[in-house]
Amino acid sequence: MGSYCVSEIERAEWVRRSIIQEAACLTFVRGGDLEQVAAAFGGVVEFGRELDVDEFCEEAFANQERHPMIALKQLDDWLLVIEDGGEQGRRPEVLRRVAETTAVSVFWDGSGLTRFSHAVGGELRTSFEAVLPEYREGSAPDELEELRADLPWSQADPVALMLALAGRLTGLPPTPGWLAGRLRTFPVAPWPDDLVAVADPMEQVVGYPAELLPTLREAGGQPLRDAAAAVARHVIVAADCVDHPVLRRTACALSTGSPVDQDALAEAVRELSWQSIRSRPCSKVRAHRRAAEAVRQATHDDPLTALTGALDAARQVRGVEIVELAGIVTAELAG
Repeated sequence: MGSYCVSEIERAEWVRRSIIQEAACLTFVRGGDLEQVAAAFGGVVEFGRELDVDEFCEEAFANQERHPMIALKQLDDWLLVIEDGGEQGRRPEVLRRVAETTAVSVFWDGSGLTRFSHAVGGELRTSFEAVLPEYREGSAPDELEELRADLPWSQADPVALMLALAGRLTGLPPTPGWLAGRLRTFPVAPWPDDLVAVADPMEQVVGYPAELLPTLREAGGQPLRDAAAAVARHVIVAADCVDHPVLRRTACALSTGSPVDQDALAEAVRELSWQSIRSRPCSKVRAHRRAAEAVRQATHDDPLTALTGALDAARQVRGVEIVELAGIVTAELAG
């Protein structure tokens, strides 16, 4: 191990003695102002506060069951986003939104899980576990190999290694000063997970009448889409959110086969999730949030996954019955 590598790693080891030693995510973002970056993380900017790192970590711990928190600090040309025990900075849903130019993310938790991510122009370019850097994902998985290769990945602390690599990318040597001074902090209403491929969509309809399953398997793509649209319409009526403009437009687009504004829909789900956190239990807004998630599931690219995902989410809506949903789907598929 060269002395250059040793000094880089030693310089990063302070984090293991800091208040975020056990679990954290540090994301460096170049481009965008502070509130833009916070919003890309799902930060609720109207609730921003200035805290020091100890106060921030106390607040993050106190709210961990309700919502994540982020803290931001300007470091030269970069904004540092700090999460104590959080993981927003490693999520593709966040990195896609935050990386107007470049984002570098270092994540670790108490179980030994790690993740290094590099995103450019809204695209996740390289991502890997620090303990297995040979298994890389992203649109350009080998892009950082020249910078990464001479670091001792099998011999040193994985967090220090990731911070050393982040330092090479950002030009910011890891120092305790990253956490010093006043930080701009925000509660986070997380962006919903991307709609991804599901190994077995039928697992999402466990608990529905057994006779519905072969009907779903035998149906064609368009009938399945029509049934998903019918479930979406039923849910927003049952949850009394027909007047919600984004949900109404989405249900209409599903019914007519028009393009869906996925960004607006994700923002609506995120906003309703935040409202539900701040409202009393079992309030109407929680029904709206669950209905919004059912509508979003109905927009999945795969017709069968769209329908089964919508059915799975719809049964979480208060007042919506499985038997009723099964009847709506059966009627649609019978044509």
